[in-house]
Amino acid sequence: MPNKLDIETLNQSAQKYGLVIRGGFHVETQDSVPDLSNGEATASLVLFGNAGSSLWSEFSSSKEYADGLADPLDRWSTRIGNQLAEQWQGIALFPFGGPPFQPFLRWAKKAEQLESSRLGMLIHPEYGLWHAYRFAIAFRHRLNGLDTSNRVSASPCVTCEDQPCLAGCPVKAFTSDGYDVESCFHFLDQQPEALCHSQGCQARRACPEGASFGYESEHAAFHMRKFYQSLGNRFKP
Repeated sequence: MPNKLDIETLNQSAQKYGLVIRGGFHVETQDSVPDLSNGEATASLVLFGNAGSSLWSEFSSSKEYADGLADPLDRWSTRIGNQLAEQWQGIALFPFGGPPFQPFLRWAKKAEQLESSRLGMLIHPEYGLWHAYRFAIAFRHRLNGLDTSNRVSASPCVTCEDQPCLAGCPVKAFTSDGYDVESCFHFLDQQPEALCHSQGCQARRACPEGASFGYESEHAAFHMRKFYQSLGNRFKP
Protein backbone atom coordinates (compact mmCIF):
# COMPACT_ATOMS: atom_id res chain seq x y z
CA MET A 1 0.00 0.00 0.00
CA PRO A 2 1.34 3.49 -0.79
CA ASN A 3 2.88 5.29 2.17
CA LYS A 4 0.64 8.32 1.76
CA LEU A 5 -2.99 7.29 1.85
CA ASP A 6 -5.16 10.34 2.39
CA ILE A 7 -8.19 12.03 0.92
CA GLU A 8 -6.24 14.30 -1.43
CA THR A 9 -4.35 11.36 -2.95
CA LEU A 10 -7.60 9.45 -3.45
CA ASN A 11 -9.25 12.48 -5.00
CA GLN A 12 -6.45 12.87 -7.53
CA SER A 13 -6.96 9.25 -8.63
CA ALA A 14 -10.74 9.66 -8.83
CA GLN A 15 -10.52 12.83 -10.93
CA LYS A 16 -8.90 10.87 -13.76
CA TYR A 17 -12.33 9.29 -14.28
CA GLY A 18 -14.39 12.41 -13.75
CA LEU A 19 -15.29 11.29 -10.23
CA VAL A 20 -15.17 13.29 -7.03
CA ILE A 21 -14.96 12.19 -3.42
CA ARG A 22 -18.42 12.45 -1.89
CA GLY A 23 -17.28 12.44 1.71
CA GLY A 24 -16.38 9.64 4.07
CA PHE A 25 -16.21 8.66 7.70
CA HIS A 26 -14.46 6.45 10.22
CA VAL A 27 -16.61 3.36 10.54
CA GLU A 28 -18.63 2.46 13.62
CA THR A 29 -20.51 -0.77 14.24
CA GLN A 30 -23.93 0.80 13.60
CA ASP A 31 -22.87 1.90 10.09
CA SER A 32 -23.32 -1.66 8.78
CA VAL A 33 -20.20 -1.49 6.60
CA PRO A 34 -19.05 -4.98 5.53
CA ASP A 35 -15.72 -6.37 6.67
CA LEU A 36 -12.86 -6.60 4.22
CA SER A 37 -12.39 -9.73 2.12
CA ASN A 38 -9.89 -11.14 4.63
CA GLY A 39 -12.39 -10.73 7.47
CA GLU A 40 -10.67 -7.68 8.92
CA ALA A 41 -12.96 -4.87 10.10
CA THR A 42 -13.27 -1.76 7.93
CA ALA A 43 -11.76 1.34 9.53
CA SER A 44 -12.75 4.07 7.03
CA LEU A 45 -15.28 4.37 4.22
CA VAL A 46 -15.04 6.87 1.35
CA LEU A 47 -17.84 7.51 -1.16
CA PHE A 48 -17.20 8.38 -4.81
CA GLY A 49 -19.58 9.83 -7.37
CA ASN A 50 -20.26 12.71 -9.68
CA ALA A 51 -21.02 16.39 -9.21
CA GLY A 52 -22.99 17.58 -12.19
CA SER A 53 -21.78 15.93 -15.40
CA SER A 54 -18.21 15.52 -14.16
CA LEU A 55 -18.07 11.85 -15.20
CA TRP A 56 -19.90 12.16 -18.51
CA SER A 57 -16.89 12.69 -20.78
CA GLU A 58 -15.05 9.67 -19.38
CA PHE A 59 -18.08 7.41 -19.23
CA SER A 60 -19.48 8.33 -22.65
CA SER A 61 -16.15 7.44 -24.27
CA SER A 62 -15.88 4.11 -22.44
CA LYS A 63 -16.23 0.60 -23.82
CA GLU A 64 -19.27 0.03 -21.59
CA TYR A 65 -21.12 2.99 -23.11
CA ALA A 66 -20.38 1.83 -26.65
CA ASP A 67 -21.04 -1.92 -26.44
CA GLY A 68 -24.86 -1.71 -26.46
CA LEU A 69 -25.25 -4.07 -23.50
CA ALA A 70 -27.45 -3.47 -20.48
CA ASP A 71 -26.53 -1.26 -17.52
CA PRO A 72 -23.49 0.49 -19.03
CA LEU A 73 -23.04 3.03 -16.22
CA ASP A 74 -23.23 0.38 -13.51
CA ARG A 75 -20.73 -1.79 -15.37
CA TRP A 76 -18.39 1.18 -15.86
CA SER A 77 -18.71 2.07 -12.17
CA THR A 78 -17.95 -1.53 -11.21
CA ARG A 79 -14.81 -1.59 -13.33
CA ILE A 80 -13.50 1.74 -12.06
CA GLY A 81 -14.50 1.08 -8.45
CA ASN A 82 -12.78 -2.30 -8.36
CA GLN A 83 -9.73 -0.86 -10.11
CA LEU A 84 -9.33 1.92 -7.54
CA ALA A 85 -10.05 -0.44 -4.65
CA GLU A 86 -7.36 -2.83 -5.84
CA GLN A 87 -4.92 0.07 -6.23
CA TRP A 88 -5.54 1.12 -2.63
CA GLN A 89 -5.95 -2.40 -1.17
CA GLY A 90 -9.55 -1.83 -0.12
CA ILE A 91 -12.84 -3.28 -1.31
CA ALA A 92 -15.39 -1.56 -3.53
CA LEU A 93 -19.05 -1.45 -2.50
CA PHE A 94 -21.86 -0.46 -4.86
CA PRO A 95 -25.39 1.00 -4.55
CA PHE A 96 -26.65 -1.53 -7.12
CA GLY A 97 -26.32 -5.26 -7.73
CA GLY A 98 -28.33 -6.45 -4.72
CA PRO A 99 -30.16 -7.73 -2.86
CA PRO A 100 -28.85 -7.37 -0.33
CA PHE A 101 -28.29 -3.66 -0.98
CA GLN A 102 -25.77 -1.55 0.88
CA PRO A 103 -27.28 1.35 2.92
CA PHE A 104 -25.86 4.06 0.64
CA LEU A 105 -28.37 6.74 1.54
CA ARG A 106 -27.54 6.36 5.22
CA TRP A 107 -23.81 6.41 4.44
CA ALA A 108 -24.28 9.49 2.23
CA LYS A 109 -26.02 11.41 4.99
CA LYS A 110 -23.20 10.58 7.38
CA ALA A 111 -20.50 11.45 4.82
CA GLU A 112 -21.88 14.80 3.61
CA GLN A 113 -24.27 17.58 4.49
CA LEU A 114 -27.41 16.28 2.80
CA GLU A 115 -31.13 16.64 3.39
CA SER A 116 -34.24 15.26 1.71
CA SER A 117 -35.76 17.46 -0.99
CA ARG A 118 -39.39 17.96 -1.99
CA LEU A 119 -38.74 15.53 -4.86
CA GLY A 120 -37.48 12.83 -2.53
CA MET A 121 -33.88 13.02 -3.74
CA LEU A 122 -31.11 14.12 -1.41
CA ILE A 123 -30.19 17.77 -1.90
CA HIS A 124 -26.59 18.95 -1.54
CA PRO A 125 -25.68 22.47 -0.32
CA GLU A 126 -23.50 23.10 -3.39
CA TYR A 127 -24.62 20.63 -6.08
CA GLY A 128 -28.34 20.84 -5.38
CA LEU A 129 -30.04 17.80 -6.94
CA TRP A 130 -27.28 17.27 -9.50
CA HIS A 131 -25.12 14.61 -7.91
CA ALA A 132 -24.96 10.84 -7.55
CA TYR A 133 -23.01 8.07 -5.86
CA ARG A 134 -21.28 5.42 -7.96
CA PHE A 135 -19.42 3.37 -5.34
CA ALA A 136 -17.68 3.42 -1.98
CA ILE A 137 -14.31 2.01 -0.97
CA ALA A 138 -13.75 0.41 2.42
CA PHE A 139 -10.25 0.70 3.92
CA ARG A 140 -8.52 -1.20 6.71
CA HIS A 141 -6.72 1.94 7.95
CA ARG A 142 -8.16 5.17 9.34
CA LEU A 143 -7.59 7.66 6.54
CA ASN A 144 -6.05 11.06 7.05
CA GLY A 145 -8.01 14.13 5.98
CA LEU A 146 -11.57 12.89 6.52
CA ASP A 147 -13.94 15.68 7.50
CA THR A 148 -15.87 14.27 10.46
CA SER A 149 -17.41 17.57 11.58
CA ASN A 150 -21.07 17.91 12.50
CA ARG A 151 -23.11 18.08 9.28
CA VAL A 152 -26.56 18.77 10.70
CA SER A 153 -28.35 21.48 8.73
CA ALA A 154 -31.79 22.49 7.52
CA SER A 155 -32.91 21.58 4.03
CA PRO A 156 -33.01 24.58 1.65
CA CYS A 157 -36.49 23.36 0.73
CA VAL A 158 -37.74 24.58 4.10
CA THR A 159 -37.09 28.23 3.22
CA CYS A 160 -37.97 27.94 -0.49
CA GLU A 161 -41.31 29.76 -0.64
CA ASP A 162 -42.18 29.27 -4.32
CA GLN A 163 -41.42 25.51 -4.49
CA PRO A 164 -40.76 25.69 -8.26
CA CYS A 165 -39.88 22.00 -8.37
CA LEU A 166 -43.48 21.00 -7.57
CA ALA A 167 -44.82 23.26 -10.33
CA GLY A 168 -42.13 22.22 -12.84
CA CYS A 169 -43.54 18.79 -13.60
CA PRO A 170 -45.91 18.93 -16.62
CA VAL A 171 -48.27 16.37 -15.03
CA LYS A 172 -47.82 17.52 -11.41
CA ALA A 173 -46.48 14.11 -10.45
CA PHE A 174 -44.78 15.60 -7.37
CA THR A 175 -47.00 16.82 -4.55
CA SER A 176 -46.80 17.14 -0.80
CA ASP A 177 -48.20 13.59 -0.70
CA GLY A 178 -45.32 12.09 -2.66
CA TYR A 179 -44.44 11.05 -6.22
CA ASP A 180 -47.03 9.67 -8.63
CA VAL A 181 -44.68 7.55 -10.68
CA GLU A 182 -47.42 6.02 -12.84
CA SER A 183 -48.61 9.45 -14.05
CA CYS A 184 -45.00 10.32 -14.84
CA PHE A 185 -44.57 7.19 -16.93
CA HIS A 186 -47.80 7.61 -18.90
CA PHE A 187 -46.86 11.19 -19.76
CA LEU A 188 -43.41 10.09 -20.98
CA ASP A 189 -44.99 7.26 -22.94
CA GLN A 190 -47.55 9.46 -24.63
CA GLN A 191 -45.35 12.52 -25.21
CA PRO A 192 -42.10 11.37 -26.90
CA GLU A 193 -41.29 15.00 -27.83
CA ALA A 194 -41.56 16.28 -24.26
CA LEU A 195 -38.56 18.15 -22.89
CA CYS A 196 -38.32 15.56 -20.13
CA HIS A 197 -36.90 13.11 -22.67
CA SER A 198 -34.22 15.41 -24.05
CA GLN A 199 -33.39 17.51 -20.97
CA GLY A 200 -34.27 15.27 -18.05
CA CYS A 201 -36.85 15.69 -15.31
CA GLN A 202 -38.34 19.18 -15.56
CA ALA A 203 -39.21 19.26 -11.86
CA ARG A 204 -35.57 18.60 -11.05
CA ARG A 205 -34.44 21.30 -13.46
CA ALA A 206 -36.80 23.82 -11.86
CA CYS A 207 -34.98 23.65 -8.52
CA PRO A 208 -32.75 26.75 -8.13
CA GLU A 209 -30.24 25.04 -5.82
CA GLY A 210 -27.00 24.07 -7.57
CA ALA A 211 -28.43 25.02 -10.98
CA SER A 212 -24.94 25.54 -12.44
CA PHE A 213 -24.31 21.80 -11.91
CA GLY A 214 -27.31 20.75 -13.99
CA TYR A 215 -26.56 17.72 -16.15
CA GLU A 216 -25.53 18.25 -19.75
CA SER A 217 -28.36 17.42 -22.16
CA GLU A 218 -26.83 14.14 -23.36
CA HIS A 219 -26.16 13.06 -19.79
CA ALA A 220 -29.70 13.94 -18.68
CA ALA A 221 -31.25 12.22 -21.72
CA PHE A 222 -29.20 9.07 -21.01
CA HIS A 223 -30.62 8.81 -17.50
CA MET A 224 -34.16 9.53 -18.70
CA ARG A 225 -33.95 6.74 -21.29
CA LYS A 226 -32.91 4.27 -18.62
CA PHE A 227 -35.60 5.53 -16.25
CA TYR A 228 -38.30 5.31 -18.93
CA GLN A 229 -37.22 1.78 -19.85
CA SER A 230 -37.36 0.66 -16.23
CA LEU A 231 -40.87 2.12 -15.82
CA GLY A 232 -41.96 0.45 -19.07
CA ASN A 233 -41.07 -2.93 -17.60
CA ARG A 234 -43.29 -2.06 -14.65
CA PHE A 235 -46.32 -0.39 -16.21
CA LYS A 236 -46.62 -1.62 -19.80
CA PRO A 237 -48.81 -4.71 -20.36
